[in-house]
Amino acid sequence: MADLVARITGLWRYPVKACAGEAVDALKLDADGWPEDDRGWAIADAAGELTWMGAHPRLALVKARLTPERLELQAGGRGLALPPDAGQPVELRAWNGERQDFDQFDGWDAGDDAAALLRATTGERLRLVRLSAEARRRPGLNALHLVGDGSLQAWQQALAQPLAGLAQRARPNLLLGAEAGGELPAFIEDILVEMRVGSLRLRRTTPCVRCVVPTVDPASGKTQPPALEALARLSAERAPGAPVQFGVYLNGSGAGWLGVGDRVELSLDFGNL
Repeated sequence: MADLVARITGLWRYPVKACAGEAVDALKLDADGWPEDDRGWAIADAAGELTWMGAHPRLALVKARLTPERLELQAGGRGLALPPDAGQPVELRAWNGERQDFDQFDGWDAGDDAAALLRATTGERLRLVRLSAEARRRPGLNALHLVGDGSLQAWQQALAQPLAGLAQRARPNLLLGAEAGGELPAFIEDILVEMRVGSLRLRRTTPCVRCVVPTVDPASGKTQPPALEALARLSAERAPGAPVQFGVYLNGSGAGWLGVGDRVELSLDFGNL
């Protein structure tokens, strides 16, 4: 029996990790419960280390769209289409916070045209790289990221001045809203145990610890520190002394589809209130 019923009000995938997300009407999960076509590409620096939007905020201006035939990039009036298997072999590495060391893995460099688009957008020497399945699923990564729209509203209310694009700043895969005529309580995801969408079961794993990425304005690529300051105040009220938290991670139970408008049954742990 569900403790609460909600609806999926938004879905995103991130074809290129660290770049703008792609809003979609449906998200397909594979046999391991991970979203397909999510974060299959990434951005590397000149040393072959995967980098992120916090280091290069103007990556927020790089819009990526994935079709079965190609990856499409748009930024600053420039466009580029790449085949889904593009790239030359390259050695990559990514920092593993749990091990406090680098993970080493193979990837594919998408070429100089993609690097030129990134250079024109960010002013930095960055490379677009395609990741292997092993790199996308390496230890320490999570399948899905969930935020409730009540939490987005609480974030907006905590700001002295309104900021645009809070959903894009939060970078969820799933946005939950209330049933018609209802209102989803803020931070309901903090006490989530499991959510069910048809035959799919998604279990909460850990809170999402926040860095500087929510400060990046998705329209300008500029940082706006008050965005994170507001999240820090809200987080301190809910989890004093803990790192700044907003949203939660989920692991799926198997293959299936999530769709905007789908009914969601939530099991909650009220002992965590």
